[in-house]
Amino acid sequence: MAPFAGATPPTTPPPTTPPGNGSCTAAAYHSGTVYVGGDTVSYSGRAWKAEWWTQGETPSTGGSGVWQDLGAC
Repeated sequence: MAPFAGATPPTTPPPTTPPGNGSCTAAAYHSGTVYVGGDTVSYSGRAWKAEWWTQGETPSTGGSGVWQDLGAC
């Protein structure tokens, strides 16, 4: 181990953030999962809420309109 100059080295590794999930607290979107109205997901650094039942429709502001964009997270 190399010496650590000038301070006490950390004893635990820094926290990691899952790729693509940023600071979102909602679970990441998965195309095979069934979502119902009110479910929230994170996708591409944004939070999304399902307006009704959906499966396989990627969160976006287009398409059927099932996803409501809740903003960046």
